[in-house]
Amino acid sequence: MELLWLPFSIATIILYGLGQVFVKETRTQISSANYLLLFSVNIFAMWAAYWLLFHEKGAYDGWIWVQAIAAAALSGAAYITYYEALKHGKVSILGTIAGAYAPWTVFLALIFLGEDMSIGEGAGVVLVVSAMLIFTYAPTKGNGNKKLELLGILLAVASLFFWGTSAMVAKGAINEMGDTNFIGVYAVVCPVMWTIYWLVTTKGKFEMPKANLKILEISMLFLAAGGITLYLAFAHGNVSIVSPITNLYPILTIAVAKFRLKEQLNIKQYAALAMLLAAVPLFSL
Repeated sequence: MELLWLPFSIATIILYGLGQVFVKETRTQISSANYLLLFSVNIFAMWAAYWLLFHEKGAYDGWIWVQAIAAAALSGAAYITYYEALKHGKVSILGTIAGAYAPWTVFLALIFLGEDMSIGEGAGVVLVVSAMLIFTYAPTKGNGNKKLELLGILLAVASLFFWGTSAMVAKGAINEMGDTNFIGVYAVVCPVMWTIYWLVTTKGKFEMPKANLKILEISMLFLAAGGITLYLAFAHGNVSIVSPITNLYPILTIAVAKFRLKEQLNIKQYAALAMLLAAVPLFSL
């Protein structure tokens, strides 16, 4: 299997990982609706520009367009349910649940896209997913409001299925229309969804973020660019492998955050890193 997907996957991990570092510094100072409204502006500007520069001409069946729109809509819905989930629980738990969508993507890709996976690649996927869960999960103390926590978990699970399904459907659409045209579809669908979400939840009231605007904008630019490299990786590799690999970005986020705070990794996290190193050579088998 060609490894052209690998540099785009690594770029995605770096862009998403560093972008989330800056999000951690600004996210709590802005509402979910306002954040997604601002993010939609960045997504539309960057992704529409990318489409204008690199779009491919061609006629596609209506079903291909339906797939592309559905994939973008599922991704947009995942963002909404994830940020709604964070209102009802701890990010250490809910973020881990929502971020564990790779196994669902792998299952769907093997069943519906007919992708194949060698024993070595399968073992690598298992190690990668396990390492991500071990590295990022941090149990919290305290009972809290059990009803609200349950709602948060349900919304996080919804995000898991939305993101996982979106990746599989996006791969199917990209196979037919190319990554650039899919990115053009996403540049329209998600900003429209997030703007509607903002209108409904805030009644159209925009509040200027209290966060450092430069840091906030840098985080959004990193995340928007990471979305482009993610779909480029999908275009050049099996989503059943690319999805688990690119889903490692929280590890970079945590590692960089700990470095900035001069914190030490614990034994559990060192074990997770060892699992990742063991997984890398398996993808070439």
